Amino acid sequence: MRFSTLIARNLMRRGVRTALTVFGLAIGVSAVESLLGIAWGFEKSFLTIYETKGIDLVVVRAGVDRLTSNLDATLEEKIRAVPGVKRVVGSLTDIVSFEEANLTSVLINGWKPGSMVFQGVRILKGRSLRAGDGKVALLGRVLALNLKKDVGGEVKVSGEPFQVVGVYESDSLFENGGMVVPILVLQKMMGREGNVSGFVVAARSSAGRDVALLVKAIEASVPGVAAVPARDFVQGDNQIRLIKMMAWATSAIALLLGSLGVLNTMMMSVFERTKEIGILRALGWRRSRVLTMLLGEAAALGMVGALLGSALGYIGVKWLSSMPMASIFVSSNLPPAVLALGVVLGLALSVIGGVYPALRAAALEPIEALRHD
Repeated sequence: MRFSTLIARNLMRRGVRTALTVFGLAIGVSAVESLLGIAWGFEKSFLTIYETKGIDLVVVRAGVDRLTSNLDATLEEKIRAVPGVKRVVGSLTDIVSFEEANLTSVLINGWKPGSMVFQGVRILKGRSLRAGDGKVALLGRVLALNLKKDVGGEVKVSGEPFQVVGVYESDSLFENGGMVVPILVLQKMMGREGNVSGFVVAARSSAGRDVALLVKAIEASVPGVAAVPARDFVQGDNQIRLIKMMAWATSAIALLLGSLGVLNTMMMSVFERTKEIGILRALGWRRSRVLTMLLGEAAALGMVGALLGSALGYIGVKWLSSMPMASIFVSSNLPPAVLALGVVLGLALSVIGGVYPALRAAALEPIEALRHD
């Protein structure tokens, strides 16, 4: 009998217990892949906004969150005058809800028509914003689908009607699930005339050292602001950090429970097969062979659980991305690195869970094992 066949038969002796252990581990792996995949997609989508627009720096009020930042719009000219700045534009950002479509936390951007922030935004229907526009709006592709609105339709933002003049698509889920209105209109609606949330800056040189020098130059020229490289700004965002922390914490708990299930299954297996292990030892099996057999069983449980968990995680993310509220933030694709991480962690923790039972079984003396009832 081949060694692998023996391992498979040992696991199938208690089919229900094996299936429950595999399923418990699969739930842990699927939680890891789903939560980390969502966190990864959240961060990547946020970063894509800046990468596609050629933005090197984000300038906000020092010590505050992006959405609560408030700066005088006239600072734009002062920043533009700093050596090394290629382009700069202010923008205003807020969060709105569309209760009729069960949508909350929809991003609304106030942009200047024709400015650099429109890079990476592709108009699918209608037109873009124009100078002199009033209460008109561009809807992201996902938001337009969720609201069931098209060009020529009307949406109400905080009770005020906006005519939809265009539908756009972006490489960022955030922008696809958001909307754009003229900055002057949004300033008036929010009671923040003459103010912006912050400025985005394109540097003349994107080299790391040049960007670092530009950060110091802007902060020295404009007191009270923080100039942050785009990647650092995204990674330091409080919402993204919280999502990643919660994803890792929940994943760790799920995987721990899964590995404890493997430990319990392997301990019961060793206890029930003590006499059998004694016979194998009496027939000449070395301790290392017994150890290898039991670790092989644990690894097999881990591999099946990890693969099943990967499938469940993939299906779960696909399902979440189809929901109106989640589709704004959740990508339908799990990155290969996250899938691989889930499989590796599931397999590794299964083997770790099987180490103690395997060592205990390998340490049994044949005579002692044969006397076991």
